[in-house]
Amino acid sequence: MLAETLHSFWQNLLYQSGCEFRAIINIDPIGTDKNNDGVIKICHEYFSEVLCRTPIVPDFSSAFIWTWSQIRTEFFIHLEDDWELIRAIDFWSMANILKHDPKLALLRLSQFKSDDGDLKCWNLFYPFNGLYYECPKELKGTAGFCGHPSLIKKEFADKTVPHLQIGHNPEKQFHWQKDLLKEIGKWEYGVYQQPNQPNSVRDIGRNWMIENGFMKAGSKAFFLYWQENNKQEV
Repeated sequence: MLAETLHSFWQNLLYQSGCEFRAIINIDPIGTDKNNDGVIKICHEYFSEVLCRTPIVPDFSSAFIWTWSQIRTEFFIHLEDDWELIRAIDFWSMANILKHDPKLALLRLSQFKSDDGDLKCWNLFYPFNGLYYECPKELKGTAGFCGHPSLIKKEFADKTVPHLQIGHNPEKQFHWQKDLLKEIGKWEYGVYQQPNQPNSVRDIGRNWMIENGFMKAGSKAFFLYWQENNKQEV
């Protein structure tokens, strides 16, 4: 699945930028194959530098905090290994929008098709502002940030990481953690999409989970690690 993800993003986003990219990757121990060499080799096919963390115990919160703490460039791409980029996206168009709007924290790629007016994200609606679909002020704490593939400012990571707590789902903390919500309210959020366009990314992880017998441990909304169906935690 990682190979499919990286190939699609390299082909449709990264290659045309003319930049070299560093991969910051966390590889949790899960399943029967604990050999990380194959994963790292795939990363080296696309990135000039690979910084890898291989913890003994899997934990989503510590993985998230560690990766975001390693950022050293103005922007970074948040990407989990269960997404596919299905059409070409202009990297520099996204970067320039972020660069020229000091309050814009991120632009995420859309899992949803757009119409003439608003972009429907789940059961929420973002209006088009002429450049991207903008998260309404009243929805910042609800849907300003999510784990979908996104181009994000380092400054936003620097401001939010100190508020993240080990032992809680990191994505969900953006929606309930008091100190984090104060920081969330200072920024704007958007979806990089033009009117009347198809979705740009799709989730390829659900079929993989079913085919390989894995599931999110505990609550799907607040999980911290994966486990094999009908087996002990891994």
